[in-house]
Amino acid sequence: MKKGDTIFAIIGMGLSLWLILESLQFDYLSDFGPGPGFEPFWLGVMLALLSITLLINTLRKKHDKEDDKPRLPGWKSLGRLGVIMLIMAGLALSMNTLGFILAVFIFVALILYILEKVSILKSVFYGIMFSGFIFLLFRYWMNIDLPKGFVGL
Repeated sequence: MKKGDTIFAIIGMGLSLWLILESLQFDYLSDFGPGPGFEPFWLGVMLALLSITLLINTLRKKHDKEDDKPRLPGWKSLGRLGVIMLIMAGLALSMNTLGFILAVFIFVALILYILEKVSILKSVFYGIMFSGFIFLLFRYWMNIDLPKGFVGL
């Protein structure tokens, strides 16, 4: 894990440097308080500090037998991840056509039925419950209209 932590710390430092440099293109302060450059600047500073801390701790740690074990998941896990990504892509592509509520219902039901091996009745029930909760949350609590499809949902 030592090699992975070192690489991750270096990537984090690079991202933090990029974030800080990009934030300098915006105003740090505005007339009313922090400007658009304030948050990305401090986010970059915090990422740099955390990356440096990770790098120092990694370099101080001694090599042990756990570092030699592979850390990547097996092919079965990667296949599940691929199926999830395909179903999510289908959700994104069908959201305007089917409507948000119906697309989320299908997404939840498919994930539960195909990947988690939940019965079809439970998958449909949880899909209805989750999409109904999302509808109530966005429509009545946040007053945001969700995309409606050809069905009008």
